[in-house]
Amino acid sequence: MVLCLCHGLAFILPQCAREKGLKTAPDFTLTSFSGEKIILSDLRGKTIFIDFWATWCAPCRESIPHLVDLYKTYHDKGFVIIGVSVDKGDADLVRRFATSLDIPYPIVIAQGDLEKQYGVTALPTGFLVDKNGMIREKFLGFSPSIARQLDAKVAALTSEKP
Repeated sequence: MVLCLCHGLAFILPQCAREKGLKTAPDFTLTSFSGEKIILSDLRGKTIFIDFWATWCAPCRESIPHLVDLYKTYHDKGFVIIGVSVDKGDADLVRRFATSLDIPYPIVIAQGDLEKQYGVTALPTGFLVDKNGMIREKFLGFSPSIARQLDAKVAALTSEKP
């Protein structure tokens, strides 16, 4: 009897998890290097990419020029990128790094347990958030294939109605 119940739950629970669907992006309030207060929930109505990265992460450094281009292409269509540095300690190092790459989108330093709230376990990790504040896609790492997927998803989401 117990074996049958466990066997049945093994088939039902994964299906329930898939049907659960989208998850609301955890809200946060952080201050960018330019002094701008970034409140995620205030950005509803925009398509958002939250990029968790670090200055010492080679794939992160490789992804930034692509993100800058993506931002410039879609910013006028309501697309926002928030660069969340997980560097510990020297904020000036992060500021100099961002300035050297001429990053046009806001850069913030992760505070508290933000990485944990988002389930970040590797870098770079990006979250594509729709106009209703729902996480539509999680991107782990960076490669030309991931760049193409991100481009296509951003194009689709910026075209959607909230």
